[in-house]
Amino acid sequence: MSDGLRPWRLELGDGEFLVGDELAGDGPAYVFVHGLGAVRAGEKSGLLVAHAARRGRRCLRFDLRGHGESSGQLGRVAISQIIADVVRTLEQTGPAVVIGSSLGGLLGAYAAVARPELVRGLALLAPALGLLATIPHRLDQAGRMWTSTGVGFYVEPAVIADAEALEEATLPQRLQVPTLVVHGTADDIIPHRQSERFFAALTTPRKHLWIVPGGDHRLNPVAAEVYRRIDELVDLR
Repeated sequence: MSDGLRPWRLELGDGEFLVGDELAGDGPAYVFVHGLGAVRAGEKSGLLVAHAARRGRRCLRFDLRGHGESSGQLGRVAISQIIADVVRTLEQTGPAVVIGSSLGGLLGAYAAVARPELVRGLALLAPALGLLATIPHRLDQAGRMWTSTGVGFYVEPAVIADAEALEEATLPQRLQVPTLVVHGTADDIIPHRQSERFFAALTTPRKHLWIVPGGDHRLNPVAAEVYRRIDELVDLR
């Protein structure tokens, strides 16, 4: 690929797989985890690839199951399975700096709790805190959930039960890796107060909160600064 990215695929077994692309470079790698209804390619992940290229670091991004070119169907893949997919990806990269956007932030946090030795640092961009327990209240009369980009999909009852079973209340206490939390005051999807409460409960000694005045849920305009700040927190300057 002209931008230095090469195709990447991870077989998960039983016909399931992840598709992504990566930039070669030194470790620790950057791993980007996108949000619900999104795909790996976008402005934030593109800026991360450029950030990694300037620093000669490896960078990997991939489509979550049920998204983009990866296998599965949105609303039928359990959140716990997707968390396991993130862990499997980190097992391939080795210890990495994980950048998660919206639902990707929540997935990254759970993966860091499950395998802290694989996460050098964690950047949570408008993490979807409180989403999993409220899925039943977000469904329309047809049982469909809608993403911020206007994608509607039916959510199977087993997926709802799986999400509700994940323990989010103690997540900040269990998270022990360097963590940067970024949230905009104009986010109309996930209130920034959620991130403030989450940050206050974090017990990791290396943490930083950045509340972006006027920032929306996407946070694209500040992405480059986010990557500089996570480098500083993890001491990759």
